[in-house]
Amino acid sequence: MRWATKAYIATELSPDTKATDAPGGKATTVTSSHPYASLSLVVLDHDATPYMMLSDLADHSQNMAHNPKTGILFDGTAGYRDPLAGGRVTLIGTMQKVNDERMLQRFLARHPASKLYAGFKDFSLYRYDIQEAHLIGGFAKAIWVPAEDLKLDCTGSQELIAAETSIIDHMNSDHSDAISVIAEQTLQLDPGKWRMCGIDPEGWDLHNGHVHARCTFDQLVTNTSEARNALVSQTKQARASQ
Repeated sequence: MRWATKAYIATELSPDTKATDAPGGKATTVTSSHPYASLSLVVLDHDATPYMMLSDLADHSQNMAHNPKTGILFDGTAGYRDPLAGGRVTLIGTMQKVNDERMLQRFLARHPASKLYAGFKDFSLYRYDIQEAHLIGGFAKAIWVPAEDLKLDCTGSQELIAAETSIIDHMNSDHSDAISVIAEQTLQLDPGKWRMCGIDPEGWDLHNGHVHARCTFDQLVTNTSEARNALVSQTKQARASQ
C-alpha cells in the first residue's frame, strides 16, 4: 500500500443523511441502505495507517457520520494485461475525523494540489483504523491478514517521524540532483523536476507534479542518521550506474 496515492472507499449509503437542497441533492429512489463506492486521495502514516482529506458535504462523509464502518480498496493491477492477475488489498475498518497537523502536512506534501481547498471549513482529515485486510496477490492467491501484520511497528522511529519535514525540505533544496539521479537511474523514471514528498522507515516517496513514485530502503531506518546514510548510499549507487 505504500505506493498508493488514491483508494476506493465503500460506505453504507444512508439516504436520510443529506438534505435535498445540499450540493448534488440526495438519492430519491433509494429507501434503504446500500453500498456506496467512491474514490479519494490517500496518504499513509509511517505505520501504514491510511488518512484521507474529505469534504463534509460529500456523500461518503455523510455516510460515515451515520456509520463509520468503511471498506477501502487499494488497486495494484496497473500494467497487467489481465487485471485479475495483479495484486490488490481490501481493508476492513472504521473511519473517523481527526485533528492531526502532522498528518495534514504529510497529506499535503504528497498531494500539493489539495492545498487549494485544505483550508475550506467543510474539509477535514480522516484516519482509517484497520481491523483486518483481504490480500489478493493474483488469481487464486487470497489470504486474510490481521491488522498487526499489515501495519509497521514504529515504536523506535519517533526521531525520523519528527524530522520528516526537515529532511524533505533539506533534500529538495540542497540535494535535488541526488533525487533526480535516483529517479532516473535507479527507478528508471523519465527526467523531470522530481521532489521528495515523504519519508518513512521503509523508504521515501517522490513526485514530479504529475507522477508519484517510491524508492525503498534495503533495511528499515529509524532516525535521521540512518536515513542520511541510506540516502547517500542510494545516491552513490545511482551515480555509479550512469
